[in-house]
Amino acid sequence: MEAAAVTNDTLAISLLTCAPGSETYALFGHSALRVTNPGRGLDHVYNYGTFDFRTSNFYWRFLRGDLRYSLSASSFAEFREAYRQENRAVTEQVLALRQPEARLLHQQLETTLQSPARFYRYQFFTDNCTTRLLGHLRSVTQAQPLRYTYADSAIRYRQLLAPYLAPAPWVSFGMNIGLGMPADRYASFEHRLFLPLELQRALAHASRLGRPFVQQTRPLLNVTLPPRPPQVFTPLFCLVGLGLLLLLAQLLPTSYSLVPRVLHSSFLAAAGLLGCFLVGLQLISLHSPVHTNYQVLWLQPTHLFWAFVQPRRVWHPFLASALLGIVVGGLGGWIVDYVRPTSESGLLLGLLFWQLLVLFRRCGRVSEPLKQAGMAG
Repeated sequence: MEAAAVTNDTLAISLLTCAPGSETYALFGHSALRVTNPGRGLDHVYNYGTFDFRTSNFYWRFLRGDLRYSLSASSFAEFREAYRQENRAVTEQVLALRQPEARLLHQQLETTLQSPARFYRYQFFTDNCTTRLLGHLRSVTQAQPLRYTYADSAIRYRQLLAPYLAPAPWVSFGMNIGLGMPADRYASFEHRLFLPLELQRALAHASRLGRPFVQQTRPLLNVTLPPRPPQVFTPLFCLVGLGLLLLLAQLLPTSYSLVPRVLHSSFLAAAGLLGCFLVGLQLISLHSPVHTNYQVLWLQPTHLFWAFVQPRRVWHPFLASALLGIVVGGLGGWIVDYVRPTSESGLLLGLLFWQLLVLFRRCGRVSEPLKQAGMAG
């Protein structure tokens, strides 16, 4: 009877790893902890990825990095149903924790849940729903820490994110433009555990006191994903199309000179607005990965000025500086190794250089009639 009572009062801790979803916030997957005690009818899921869409100024707070995330708890049935509706797979890893450690972890979660400490400021690379859970696991296993039987070579954060962003090319383009130098640093094995699938893989190869840390791995929710329809209007496709339009506009007869100028001005204005956004993001955002974004050297806010300026000789030195900034910001990134442009951003950089060069030459041509008029006088 005593043995049965002990068995029925046993706490089990599991890591739940949720597959990436189609929504932008779900592209990188999700992690949660499941706590079960069959004897007491306990089956709860603790989740650090909770935020409230009803928060005032939600999108502004989200962009600035001031949106409060929090720990929440729900029944496993509710959690599973939510992911079933989102058509996302869920995998469970039952962890080999001693009962005192499991109880301590459960106590930590409950104490945090009932205190202001349940709220935190989200930081993508360093403080998110996955790193918070890893912190709890490290806290209760610090007497006999985990040992990992594998360690991948260091990889840049930007490269690490690429497979997750592949299904969403426009999100990928935006993130690669918006992320600054922190995204081009190398992420060691420990540093890459902010991603749910990376933590799942790490624990699958973790051991403690010579024994596997994961006792059992089982799928809790299997889904069949429909084939993705081919995406035609990707950033690369649109940029190539824009380049062809700009080229064709340059070949039009002079009687159609308004067409290339409108395209030229519209393109530079859009690039300038994007540059203004990058500068503003670095100034106001609390998200550290967007800081020190040297891509602003070529995606300059001053492009907005060049979009509407009248060609004059006086602009030559300023345009030369802008062209130099594009060269330094683009090619210099490869040399100094602070930013690695993607194919899309590299194409955008090339188009900007070309259009500023067109304006530079146009300013030179305008000056010639002025010189001749001065000599005739």
